Amino acid sequence: MNRKTSFRAATLAALPCCAMLAAPGYLSAALAGTAAIVTFDPPGSIGTYPWDSNKDGSIAGFWYDSTDNITKAFIRAPDGTLTTFQNPDSKVTAAYGINSDGVTTGHWTVLQGNHPGFIRHSGGSTIIFHAPGDASGTFPIAITDKGVIAGSYYDVYSVPHGFVRQREGTITTFDVKRDAYGTRAMAINSDNVIAGTYGDANGLVHGFVRDAAGTITKFHAPGAANGTFVLGINGAGAIAGDYADSNFVYHGFVRAADGTMTIFDPPGSVGTFSTGINNSGQIVGYYEDSAYAAHGFLRTAGGNFRIFDVSGAAGTYPNNINNEGLIAGWYIDAEGNYRGFLRSK
Repeated sequence: MNRKTSFRAATLAALPCCAMLAAPGYLSAALAGTAAIVTFDPPGSIGTYPWDSNKDGSIAGFWYDSTDNITKAFIRAPDGTLTTFQNPDSKVTAAYGINSDGVTTGHWTVLQGNHPGFIRHSGGSTIIFHAPGDASGTFPIAITDKGVIAGSYYDVYSVPHGFVRQREGTITTFDVKRDAYGTRAMAINSDNVIAGTYGDANGLVHGFVRDAAGTITKFHAPGAANGTFVLGINGAGAIAGDYADSNFVYHGFVRAADGTMTIFDPPGSVGTFSTGINNSGQIVGYYEDSAYAAHGFLRTAGGNFRIFDVSGAAGTYPNNINNEGLIAGWYIDAEGNYRGFLRSK
């Protein structure tokens, strides 16, 4: 089974690639505990992808507008109000990070020329930027509460490189290895520690962590014969992700700041995919059962699992957990469309 062929491969491929709308969503029952799940979509959406959330529960992401035939960014306030926005000259505007001040970051595509990153303040003012050496696109993926941004850019040979942008605008680029397989920054914590992936000479993906001084440590999960994939880092420096074993079966992992690694799978899993971690050490993601149906999971810091699904979903895919325990992600409805959801504690 290829890595997340039915879901995250298509979604992550979009990474490098306005009006106020009242949409409070509706409540449906969670399948675990007393938690409530709220589902939501901007009007006209046939694909809604919540990507990040801040401590107040505001969510940033992107959605596909079937009327205009373009991808737009959105911010969902804790009261359910949705603000959507896009560059008017762009076919794709996507928000991937949001901080406690409501500042979002992401990228948009430009029909001619390369594709810039953006910073959008809560009042709507926007700054665009390019990483040094950017030839085809700058793709921010995460922002801290102090406004530091991590992401990747692509050079003239379409090789990805990591970057970190300070709040005042200084951009530092970096590579784990300077070769054709590239470096992708995937997450940053409050201490400006960055986690991500890089490729070796054989095209195999490994994990890395870069401290605030620029020192890079490489790692891979035990038994990761076919790749180690990093998706999140918390304030303590714990990293969450997954890896593929020699049979291309995926397992979740959490790597402590001292390098200690714990492997895990929810009961009944034939493929486990971690997507986020918060400061309490809670990890979210999804797993596939023996019928390859996807279910959401929450793994506590103590290693216990809580399994949940959006009611009636053909697949449930959590993507983020904030420090208050709010989980955001998306699910597949009966018509095959991707819809947004959030799950309370």
